Parts: sequence; structure tokens; C-alpha cells
Amino acid sequence: MRLLSTPTSPYARKVHIALREKNLPCEIEIVDLRDPEHAGKEQNPLGKIPILLCNDGEAIYDSAVILQYLELLHPQPPLLPSDPMEKIRCLRLEALADGIMDATIAWVQEHRRSKDCQDPGLLKKQRGKVQDGLAFLQTQSRDWSPDSPLDLGRIAAIAAIGYVDLRAPELLVPYADLHRWYQSLRDRPSVAETTPQ
Repeated sequence: MRLLSTPTSPYARKVHIALREKNLPCEIEIVDLRDPEHAGKEQNPLGKIPILLCNDGEAIYDSAVILQYLELLHPQPPLLPSDPMEKIRCLRLEALADGIMDATIAWVQEHRRSKDCQDPGLLKKQRGKVQDGLAFLQTQSRDWSPDSPLDLGRIAAIAAIGYVDLRAPELLVPYADLHRWYQSLRDRPSVAETTPQ
């Protein structure tokens, strides 16, 4: 398998962490999304990453779809609970974390515009989404042990928190308990090896 990625994509980080947790070998190919003809464009019409290129030539894209694929083909160790409601809660947490990533990216992109071109309403809206999402994650994280196995929801939470920490650390300040939980995982190989620089 080969994963098309970028060094700081939180969505690709979700897949990287899952691959390491499942101990699956995978070649990582870094692509430059600024290049309109980057390697992923021919695999995904939207040109978005991550993209998992399977040994049979099949291209799988969108991190949530890739994670489901990995779970179906390599169910051990499981990253989804077997209980139906616990599975739904886990997937709901993944969706929330993905939303935090989406809002953080939108907030960062708007901040990169010149001051006179920024939309204050958009900045406020995206910041609010990030803060509301982080507040919910913080309530959930109080029950999470750093030593317990990771599931898809917590993997997505790690990727979201890591991305906020990288791009907008000031948004994490009010969530000390959540940040402490994230820091407690820093030495876990799947987290340490995928931390964006």
C-alpha cells in the first residue's frame, strides 16, 4: 500500500496513526498540493488527500473511508467497538473531530488573508466551531486513559487537537484538560511518529 499525504494534513495523520496502531506497512508519498498536477489529482478528481493506493491499484480517498477500509480488511486490532451503539458513538466522535479540523483549516486560511480582506464574521463563526468542538472533546477526554487502546474516534481527536496545536495553539488554551490528555499520548509511537512539525 501507498499513502499520498502532506506533512501537516490532520486527515492524513488519522490514517497514519491507524496504520501504525494496526502495524500495517505502508509507503508514505508526500505530495505538493500547490502543484496542479500533483500525484493525487489523477487518483481523486477533487485532488484532495489522503489517498490510499492499494496493491491492486484501487485508489481509496477520504480519511473516513480509508479508515473503514483498513478496519474491514485488517480487523485486528479493532479500531471500532463491536457494540452497535458504542460504534455509533465512536464514529460520531470521528465526525466531530473532522468538523474541528474543517473549521480550523477555514479559520487559518482566513487569517492568512491580508487584514483588510478578512471576513470577521467568518473568523468568529469558525473559531466558535473549533471552541465548541474542543469543549465537547474535553468533557469526553476526562474518561479516556492514555494507556487504553485507541479507537477511530480518539484517533480523529488526536489529529484534530494536534492540528489546532500546530496552527492555532491559542484556541487550545481554555482546554487544559484536553491538552493534558493529548500531551499524555506524546510518547505513544503512533502519535509521536505522526506529530506534524
